[in-house]
Amino acid sequence: MNSINTRALLNDIKDESTVDLKQVFVNILNGWPWILLSTIFMVALGFMYNRYAEPVFKAKSAILVKDEKKGGAGLLDNPLLKDLQFGEGGKLVDNEVEVLHSYDLMDATVRKGQLFLDIKREGKFTNRSVFGDEFPLTVRIANPDTISNSFTWEVVQRKSDNKWWINYKDKGQTLPVTMGKWYSINGVIFQLDYSSPHSEDSTVVKEDTAAVENKYLFKFYSVNSTVNAYLAALNIQPVSKTASIINLELTDHNAKRAKETLSSLIYIYKSQGLEDQKQVSSNTLEFLNGRLAIIERELQTVEGQVERFQTNNKITDIPTEGQIYLDQAKDVDQQKVQQETQLNILESLETSLQDNQDNGKMVTSASGILEPSLAALIQAYNQLVLERERQTTRLGPKNPITVDVANQVKNTRESLIDNIASLKKAYRITLDNINRKDAELSMRIKSMPTIQKNLVQIKRDQSVKEQLYFFLLQKKEEAAITLASITADSRSIEQARSTGIVSPKKQLVLVISVLLGVFLPAVIIYIRSLLDNKIGDKDEVEQGCNAPVLGEISYAKKEKSPIVVERGSRSIIAEQFRVIRTNVGFTRNDGKEPQVILITSHRPEEGKSFVSLNLAASFALLDKKVVVLEFDLRKPRLSQALKVVSEKGISNFLSNATVSLDSLLYEVPGFNDDFSLLPAGPIPPNPAELILGPRMKIMMDELKKKFDYVILDTPPYSLVTDSSLLGIYADVNIVVLRHSFTFKFVLKELNKKIRENTSGGLYTTVINRVGEGRSYMKYKNYKNYGFSEYFDAPERRRKGIAAWFRKKSH
Repeated sequence: MNSINTRALLNDIKDESTVDLKQVFVNILNGWPWILLSTIFMVALGFMYNRYAEPVFKAKSAILVKDEKKGGAGLLDNPLLKDLQFGEGGKLVDNEVEVLHSYDLMDATVRKGQLFLDIKREGKFTNRSVFGDEFPLTVRIANPDTISNSFTWEVVQRKSDNKWWINYKDKGQTLPVTMGKWYSINGVIFQLDYSSPHSEDSTVVKEDTAAVENKYLFKFYSVNSTVNAYLAALNIQPVSKTASIINLELTDHNAKRAKETLSSLIYIYKSQGLEDQKQVSSNTLEFLNGRLAIIERELQTVEGQVERFQTNNKITDIPTEGQIYLDQAKDVDQQKVQQETQLNILESLETSLQDNQDNGKMVTSASGILEPSLAALIQAYNQLVLERERQTTRLGPKNPITVDVANQVKNTRESLIDNIASLKKAYRITLDNINRKDAELSMRIKSMPTIQKNLVQIKRDQSVKEQLYFFLLQKKEEAAITLASITADSRSIEQARSTGIVSPKKQLVLVISVLLGVFLPAVIIYIRSLLDNKIGDKDEVEQGCNAPVLGEISYAKKEKSPIVVERGSRSIIAEQFRVIRTNVGFTRNDGKEPQVILITSHRPEEGKSFVSLNLAASFALLDKKVVVLEFDLRKPRLSQALKVVSEKGISNFLSNATVSLDSLLYEVPGFNDDFSLLPAGPIPPNPAELILGPRMKIMMDELKKKFDYVILDTPPYSLVTDSSLLGIYADVNIVVLRHSFTFKFVLKELNKKIRENTSGGLYTTVINRVGEGRSYMKYKNYKNYGFSEYFDAPERRRKGIAAWFRKKSH
């Protein structure tokens, strides 16, 4: 026991703020019944969630787009366009991803499928969304834009008469429905009709044969909120940076609706792409038809002149020399026609660009233009105009992306005008050369007879008009073929299909339920241990206090007698007091047993009087003379507990020199006159002064002569100074700490008392009522190690599940 004394005299204060992970783990293990209950409860919740939560399905599709940047040579490979910095901005796949995810495209999809109406079939515990032929009727909404807030109707099919009714839940009204008739409720104009040819009996839904009626809920949402919801549920991603394949995924509470919505989205996307291409070809055809009408009228005029001239002059043949000149003139005229045609086309394009300078509309296609760079530039300009219109519709005219595309349109238009001006200048120079050559031929023709000369000139005009007419007619046919053969810039490589349920993930839900069932109570136990400011087991006291622990006393129910240590008793508590009795004998360094034992506590209700009586009883069982002094002079309780009726006691002896000590002693029955009690006596007005008086030493000296052990039961030291004043007489001080009751800061106070103690006895501690209030591993399971059988302690068996859990949690 010398090691106890040595450690008790150490002055180092141990850090009380550290967390005892071992104890935390022990506390969590001791809470296993609650962890088990929590796990069972959470797993049950998980099963309920998996059973009744509305599932979320996923539909998937993939399309292949023609990416001009990734797919080889195209318009953007033209050097002229690269000089204008068009080549670096054309990621068609990225553009098409944005188009597929645009508000307008989804708006058209929502309106086509009437997705703003969610129909649910009522079940016993949950409602399920139905779509298409899953609902026996066809619903038509005439004015979806009038729906601004969400609301619900209850649509009922009564099996008694096979009639359909609509219940207004907000107004408490009921409307019988006639199939095919238009109605208006809440401003919504709608019609219900049978989906297919029917009889009245065939339209009864047979999901629940025991039900009196089939109930459906019509949940209406605004178009805007529906579009935003589906855009959030739509996921569009390119397969990779080098591929032009786009994956589309859509989640919905109905598998069929997800699949058909995704198919509808792709269909509308392709249709809009075809319309854009047809618009360019239609403009080209319109331009060619206008030019053909003009040339056709001019050609008819020239042909009439030839016919009238030959008729009037009776001309049937032309001399050989004149024919040669005519052939040469034809060659020159062909060149002249080609140059004039190009000039006409350029002037028409220039006029179109200048007239549309503010609006920036598309110009006619590049059909008939012989200059490749100009043709490529025209196609690029038309594509930019289409892109600007799409961005304006999707993002608005002031969006930075729209403004950037508009600037590109403006720059390209200016480049077109400059290019046309340069080409016109070149064509005019070439045309001047052709005109000079034509003038030379005309001079030669003048030498022919006037009639022949006039005929040749008329036929030359006819030939020019014919060639121009056939040229434009050829281009018209080419444009018509192009219009008829237009195909979409994308094609589906994977049709929309459902990939199954994505939520709830049943296995994951169950795993999370188990983890939560274990984790939540463990966290609560851990937090409780962190917030617990009461002392716990012996290890905790030894870590926080330098005073040695003499022993622990288990929690027991209130007994009839305050003395539980009796002769022949083999209970757990009796044995624990025997351990404390043995340890008390080793608390002095000189090898002698302590004679005067002072017992105190920090505050009331910690069990100091209980410890005093039973420790005294334990010494008395050794046939030692023991006396307990009831020094709680202000609130004496020992006498009352032992049912001692005495009008005199310690206060009388200390205040009156004539009082005999023997007359005040009371023998506790059952201990062969070895156990005596010295009651407190009347409550004095000045207990501290009496203790400091001369009679105190006389009393202690006399008691030490008569008794082997003198036990001082003193009041709590935090309330009065009595225990401190009596400490000078004590060989050992026992501070009673109550498990889960005494505050932890008391350990620091004891350390301070130990450091300041210079004359009194050694400070020790006893932990009382161990196992009360919170789980305690070491002593709550005595019977697990055979202690209960060894000590032959009587124990009542608790019955019932609640008692079993209380037993396990303590």
